[in-house]
Amino acid sequence: MKKLFIAVLLFVGIVSFAQDVNQKPAGDQREKLTLQQRNEKHLQKLTSELNLDKKQQEQVKQLLTERSAKAEKFREARKDSKTKPTDAEREAFKKQMKAEKEANDAKMKAILNADQYTKWTALKKEHKGHYRKGDFKTPQERDQAHLQKLTTDLNLNADQQKQVGELLSDRSTKMAMLKKSRRDSDVKPTDAERKAMKKQMEEDHKAFDSKMKSILNADQYKKWTAIQKERKDKMKDHRKDKM
Repeated sequence: MKKLFIAVLLFVGIVSFAQDVNQKPAGDQREKLTLQQRNEKHLQKLTSELNLDKKQQEQVKQLLTERSAKAEKFREARKDSKTKPTDAEREAFKKQMKAEKEANDAKMKAILNADQYTKWTALKKEHKGHYRKGDFKTPQERDQAHLQKLTTDLNLNADQQKQVGELLSDRSTKMAMLKKSRRDSDVKPTDAERKAMKKQMEEDHKAFDSKMKSILNADQYKKWTAIQKERKDKMKDHRKDKM
């Protein structure tokens, strides 16, 4: 745990810095880039937005590289962790996050001139608002958005919308219960528990598929399975890119 906690503190810089300078595109539009390529893209964006000169570009590039190295340490430490942080560790982590963010801000302020720094802080504020509004939705909001998309893609009638809405709500409730159970646990699941969880998820998926098949007509179900396959393939590609 100590190793994980220290690594988390080191990792904060890259998270805050990357989020500050580059907005995340939506899931299907997210580019599949290596860490080095993402750093280069961040740098290009900053160069364009803030009109960085060559010296500033080198300084910002170094800052990004350092934080990328810290991010790698964090990922390795997270793999080695067997337990979750205590409340005291979380509180210390929260304070350290604030300190790291302030340190990052100070470094950027030292690199940029007054006008550039003002614009950079404005970009951070704009992204923060976008990130909160666009990326964090309640389960109910996600279900409603999903239902609206299915209604459009599959041309659902009123009765089908009601049934699919209830199905999505039931699934969200199960997922919330699973997440709560994992949060309440102080240790990571064993290999046997992971296998059992995977098996249960497969059974739940089959049950969900069966219920959708009973709600949709033949053409709608065929189109829905095609949409599911496309989504699954994109998720696989995204996971491969992160490896």
